[in-house]
Amino acid sequence: MKTRKKFSWRKKTSVSLTLCIGLMMSAVFTGCGERTVESQEVIELHEPKDGEEAIANTEPVAYRNLYDANVYDAVVHPYVEEYYYESKQIFDSFGALTGETVEKGDVLVYADNSAISKRIQSMEEKLRTLTENYEEFRTEAEEYIAAQQSDLEGIQEIFENMEGYEPPETIMGSNGQEIVNPDHTSWWKEYVKWEGQYNNKELSMETRKEALRQKTELYTLDYEYYTRQLQKLRSQEQEGVLRTGISGQVVAIGDYVSGDSIRAGASVAAVADMGRKYIKCAYLSKLDRQNAKEIYAVVNGKRYELTLEENDDKSHSTFVFADESGETSVGDVASVVLVKNIREHVLTVPQSSVHSSGLQQYVYVMEDGNIANRQVKTGMRDGSSIEILSGLEEGELVLASQSIQAADFETVVLEKGIFEVDFKESGSLYFPCKSSVNNKVEKGQVRFQSFGPDMNASVKIGDVIATIRVEGDKVALARKETELKRAKERLADLLALDQEENEKEIQQRQENIAALEEEIALINQDYNTTEILAESEGILYAKASYYIEDKVNTGSRLAVIADTETVYLYLDNYKKYLHYGDRVSLIYTTVKGEKWGAEGKVVTLGDAMGGGLSRQSVLVELPEVMLENMNMVTTTSSGKNSPVTINATATLQAMSDVILVPLRAVEEEGGRTFVHVVKEDGTVLRISFLAGGMNQDYYWAIDGLTEGMEIICWE
Repeated sequence: MKTRKKFSWRKKTSVSLTLCIGLMMSAVFTGCGERTVESQEVIELHEPKDGEEAIANTEPVAYRNLYDANVYDAVVHPYVEEYYYESKQIFDSFGALTGETVEKGDVLVYADNSAISKRIQSMEEKLRTLTENYEEFRTEAEEYIAAQQSDLEGIQEIFENMEGYEPPETIMGSNGQEIVNPDHTSWWKEYVKWEGQYNNKELSMETRKEALRQKTELYTLDYEYYTRQLQKLRSQEQEGVLRTGISGQVVAIGDYVSGDSIRAGASVAAVADMGRKYIKCAYLSKLDRQNAKEIYAVVNGKRYELTLEENDDKSHSTFVFADESGETSVGDVASVVLVKNIREHVLTVPQSSVHSSGLQQYVYVMEDGNIANRQVKTGMRDGSSIEILSGLEEGELVLASQSIQAADFETVVLEKGIFEVDFKESGSLYFPCKSSVNNKVEKGQVRFQSFGPDMNASVKIGDVIATIRVEGDKVALARKETELKRAKERLADLLALDQEENEKEIQQRQENIAALEEEIALINQDYNTTEILAESEGILYAKASYYIEDKVNTGSRLAVIADTETVYLYLDNYKKYLHYGDRVSLIYTTVKGEKWGAEGKVVTLGDAMGGGLSRQSVLVELPEVMLENMNMVTTTSSGKNSPVTINATATLQAMSDVILVPLRAVEEEGGRTFVHVVKEDGTVLRISFLAGGMNQDYYWAIDGLTEGMEIICWE
């Protein structure tokens, strides 16, 4: 029949144990285990007792297995990818929060790209202006060239007509001599006039064509340059969007407020694929692993062989294991056993039976009812038993410490059962989404005056967070106002001319005046600012350390507001009781002052994750009903607000189907654990066993003990 036991898990990072498994049930182990003596140390041999008293303190030489092993606390861990930016970024917001399911390609984090966005807008405006100016020039040039070409064609037609009736250059005069033909002279003058016009128009047209060619070439170069710059900026904008490379659950995010700087390479989010499972424990050095006889894990009473997963994590060792049947789940408690040495089926005696004198080792052995001194050669020892390489044979009786009679003590039969952890802690609320309240006054010198609400107070959009005083530059403002006045006067003069050719200049001056008016309005607005207002609602999470009349730079943070729509419970997990997926019972006070209970789920991996997002604490996801009814803040007797605390309890299954060993039956010496097993014939055998953990009541056994064994309890 299975026994269900509760215990508080005791974690041990690396407990050095040696295990002696009794293979021969006829062997009787007694004594506390005498200290090993170096060969050069001389120890005086004790005079053994005679008769029945001597026989009562003997133990037979027996075959046993000897183990030397280390045990490491471990956990079934999912495959995790941590994400980071390759260049420095300014944090804006999270795309996914802890505990949420994401698909490959989903956004995890958004960087603040407002500066890049402004540069993109500026670059797009440059491209737009460049193109508009070019198109305007091109259209005008092409129209001009077309008009000139039309005129040239008309002149060419005139040439053809004139050439068709060109008068002779000379004619016969009245005296019979050739003279210049006045008609030809008139014709020629007309022809030259048109030829000049033709050449002028042709030159003007070619000049304009060349100007258009140069303009087109310059425009093409500028357009290509600005386009490349725009593409780079858009790429940088996309770099600010951090996406997951796998599908799974978000198991960690960094603690950032909008406006925080994110350094290159800093982990900001982690996603786990729960379908890919590993076993993770404290870091095992390469030397230990190389010298180990074997490394295996125990999960829920079942043994799994391990293969190291090579990575750069120097705080944890991660192992691949086979679980085709799916018997393990992420978050299951495990123990990794590193076997340093093993001696199977070797002759052993209690270490207390072996004595040394000089370089020789001796035991006292019973021979025909008499006590004899016999030299032996020994090998491996485990703190309770020692290997005999020569000098003794199985079944011979050697003198040991005084024997223990089972009838003098209470005994218990070992059973398999379920180990559970009793967890009880108080936790605080954690708000992952927070917004920054900054000084947005750009003109003038800002001086801090006072804060509005107290810490942890509820705030709404538009609430006054801080009051300020702005020292304006009145001289600079007066210059701007004078500049505006003169610009308006010049515009009035230009409008009075009422000439069509001034249209573009008028438009330009009007635009300049509008820009000046806007700038002056903004300056006056900043100079008249006396309050910094909340732009989001929630709880006042933090305030900057400003004193009255302190200088506040533009963009400086004054306060942080936590968004109460998304809340987790923060629990310290220094004992490492809680693991991913564990269910925790929560007691909280409703807004009506009533005590209610709810259940939350652990959604982070704690310090087992390693890396930049490793935490000793864990976050518990809270149910919707709790968020709807829970007080976020309590008011103390002094009238101050403080974050609410919540009591969390859990009975957690740490290991199932394992041997339960009552704590009062165990002797612990130097990190080794021993029990006294009662054999069927009533004799008592002291053996060591490999312990996975303990609490105030029980150990659980990894190896060395079997179900049904009867052991002695000391109290």
